[in-house]
Amino acid sequence: MKLRTIFSTCAIVLAGMATAAGPAAASQVLYDSAGFLQGSQTFEQSFNITGPGTLMITLSNVTWPVPLASLNMVLGTSSGLLAPEMGAGSQMFNVTGGPLFVQWFGTAQGPLDLGVYSMQVVFDPSTATPVPLPPSILLLCSALLALLAWKGLKPGLKSDRSLPISGAA
Repeated sequence: MKLRTIFSTCAIVLAGMATAAGPAAASQVLYDSAGFLQGSQTFEQSFNITGPGTLMITLSNVTWPVPLASLNMVLGTSSGLLAPEMGAGSQMFNVTGGPLFVQWFGTAQGPLDLGVYSMQVVFDPSTATPVPLPPSILLLCSALLALLAWKGLKPGLKSDRSLPISGAA
């Protein structure tokens, strides 16, 4: 009986948490990669953004085998640059949608004239479609309650207290 009370209380708490939870919004990872840069090289990636939102670009200079002598990037559209050139680090851009171009370039150094970079581009739409998370929690709670009700209504089911203990003399 005590176990039934604990399960019922847990189910009610979970149901309350599910109704209090707001909708979750999902970001889109548009680009996430690392690569080698030998000598002086330039790379470009284009994206088609479907609507307004925030673009977060993270450019990293990986210190293996040796750090790059320089690593920079620019973000632009067909009508021009959205911001001045930036070095390694993270920066957020407010975008309205349409085609965007990211170009990054750098110079390697050291005895191998080789370096490693990584870049991540994440788009967070301002009109994000909510992800329906709470119904799954409510479904779980209702199934637990149904299981408890079924166990309590079944006439021939015995509780754990009536079972004999094995190995007892």
